Amino acid sequence: MAGCCGALRAFLFEYDTPRIVLIRSRKVGLMNRAVQLLILAYVIGWVFLWEKGYQEKDSVVSSVTTKAKGVAQTNTSQLGFRIWDVADYVIPAQEENSLFIMTNMIITVNQTQGTCPEIPDKTTVCESDANCTAGSSGTHSFQDMAVEGGIMGIQVKWDCNLDRAASLCLPRYSFRRLDTRDADHNVSPGYNFRFAKYYRDLAGQEQRTLIKAYGIRFDVIVFGKAGKFDVIPTMINVGSGLALLGVATVLCDIIVLYCMKKRFYYREKKYKFVEDYEQGLAGDTEQ
Repeated sequence: MAGCCGALRAFLFEYDTPRIVLIRSRKVGLMNRAVQLLILAYVIGWVFLWEKGYQEKDSVVSSVTTKAKGVAQTNTSQLGFRIWDVADYVIPAQEENSLFIMTNMIITVNQTQGTCPEIPDKTTVCESDANCTAGSSGTHSFQDMAVEGGIMGIQVKWDCNLDRAASLCLPRYSFRRLDTRDADHNVSPGYNFRFAKYYRDLAGQEQRTLIKAYGIRFDVIVFGKAGKFDVIPTMINVGSGLALLGVATVLCDIIVLYCMKKRFYYREKKYKFVEDYEQGLAGDTEQ
């Protein structure tokens, strides 16, 4: 109980203030300067030069438009010789931040509406691994992608330093395949979709041509950041750097007061206890 009262009395009626003590020691002095140099190197080299802490930064907001040009020719047994233009192989004509180019297709012509039982039989259900078609595997090539389709990501990294000339603000492009060909995790590897063209025959019956289109979809992904000099982040980082310099003093105090052989001697020089001056005069007067 007495200890608690003493701690409470010390908390309420004692006041401590920093005291400057000059310690002439090569070890402590060199350690102090070394820590200060490391902090300055971090603030100047990393915060200001590398991370450009003197700039106000914001992320890139963009809108991407795509357009394809060119013609292609095919010569198949089903269609014969044919010329394809943009209206044939770009589906749909406009798409947000992406572009699909058809590279392969399966055409089913003259379909009519009717009824079918859709009952599984021996031709549609696998009874063992022997009568099941094995999946395909191998390396993310253009010939395989043109047949089965795929998704390619066009990554545009746009980091701009607006304190420099605008001609130096150039994007960096990288390409990455986004779809997976692992049959164990994807029931339909590649990229494909179906669409139909409807028409009527001479008898007036509606028919359609079903097209299963395979192709490469290009997704454009834009990211990055832009920065320009601003006083507020500069002052914030300068203040943070000055505050970090105090770490050198704290570290040296810990080593001097708790780790060195002469720590008790340094403690006597570091701390000085002073009684209340007014209380001392009152005691002398009473005597």
